[in-house]
Amino acid sequence: MRWEGQRFNGSTLVVNSHGALVYAQRNVAVGDIFELENVRTRVLCHCRVVWQAGLDQTGFFKLGVEMLESNPAVWGSDYTMALAQAQASPRGSAG
Repeated sequence: MRWEGQRFNGSTLVVNSHGALVYAQRNVAVGDIFELENVRTRVLCHCRVVWQAGLDQTGFFKLGVEMLESNPAVWGSDYTMALAQAQASPRGSAG
């Protein structure tokens, strides 16, 4: 992650095609925009903090973020494949 020109570590707890719940080493204010990078794939996206729970017992800040540009590929191939399968599968039918 990069915010105000400084890099810091974090990890995702929950991801979806619009954003994520993350643990971050730094507290980023609601409304602020930062750059999130998947260190495994090097895919980047810009995110806005939409919720924060402050510092928790792990020593990390819990942040809810939304991606400014939709880029589910940032989460990696496992997520991208699962998303494609979910969109292709038929919904339950009424019987």
